Amino acid sequence: MRILIEADSIASEKMSGIGHTVLEIITALDKIVHNTPHRITIIVPYGRKKYTQKYNWQNISVRQLPPGYKYVNYILTRTSIPVPIDLLYGRGVYIFPNYKNWSVPFSKSITFVHDVAFRLFPETIHPKNLDYLNANFHRWLARTDGVISISRQSAAETKRFFPETKGKIRAIYLGVDSNVFYPHNKAGIKKTLDKYGINDDFFLVVGNIEPRKNVLGALEAYQKYADVTSKPAQLVIVGGDGWRNEATLEKINAMIANGYLIYRPNKYVIDEDLPILYSGARALIHIALHEGFGLPPVQAQACGCPVIASSLPVFRETLNPLTVTYVDIDNVESVVSALRQTTPVTAKRTPSNMKDLTWHNTVTQLLDFAGIIKDND
Repeated sequence: MRILIEADSIASEKMSGIGHTVLEIITALDKIVHNTPHRITIIVPYGRKKYTQKYNWQNISVRQLPPGYKYVNYILTRTSIPVPIDLLYGRGVYIFPNYKNWSVPFSKSITFVHDVAFRLFPETIHPKNLDYLNANFHRWLARTDGVISISRQSAAETKRFFPETKGKIRAIYLGVDSNVFYPHNKAGIKKTLDKYGINDDFFLVVGNIEPRKNVLGALEAYQKYADVTSKPAQLVIVGGDGWRNEATLEKINAMIANGYLIYRPNKYVIDEDLPILYSGARALIHIALHEGFGLPPVQAQACGCPVIASSLPVFRETLNPLTVTYVDIDNVESVVSALRQTTPVTAKRTPSNMKDLTWHNTVTQLLDFAGIIKDND
């Protein structure tokens, strides 16, 4: 069986969270189809094949779309023109891991819907992306054979807003790579903290500064915590600038000016250093308004880092309750109390993540849903 994956989200210098998810899925598929008759092809924009050459895949070939990606992408994703793209790249099962999809009339297609926040919290979505999703989402759902949501919560919300997905949607969790995300020792942590200029005692926030991540709420809680704590831990924020974040950035600058220990590394934090930061943090603060899955809390628990999380159903699905403190994000004192209950890191930690959240399980269930490989094969 031929498996073809639309992979423009990994074909760039810096990847988004979804890009990292797609990369993990492709890497896990590369391993699972080894010594099988299945062949995997990933399809990237013209001229971007070079970004995939650093990965040591053994069972994956890379094809490029025709030149003029802006126009090609528009035709394939924003119109109902029945371009039979599978006649160009071959028939098989097409996997679209980032919402949008193409017409593949002679093949089967599976489309990931990570969440429907654009319907639940439209005010948190970038205006251009909101228009894009509203204009095209029904089209994508109509022409796909199957839909994957990344949690039971996300699947329920998708069916609520898009009833046409009933009968063809399945919840499949994302994973965490224990070879990458694991507790690091004190020496390694110290070296990385020195590299970025981070204090030994710190809280960590990971994610783009955009409304849905509620970084502003974390700042307000941290300010109250620091005001009543004699030696407050530093607050380290790792992530891009995002959108609709003017108030958050103003708050950061104002708090820094007033002596609060807020820190955003002026260097790009490379992927390899993130597990080390999780390992050294007092706790990860992840009090998002909404998530389809929420990789940072799962990754943090794999590194032994406690999590302070908003009380969302999805986090109750995916996080180990022994090392997470759920808070009411509408009650700042709830978050402050959780911050005050934390303690500095004094010894190497042990992983506390849910053991079934692995990329192997993700792709095994994906292939089962696509009718390629059964779970018990």
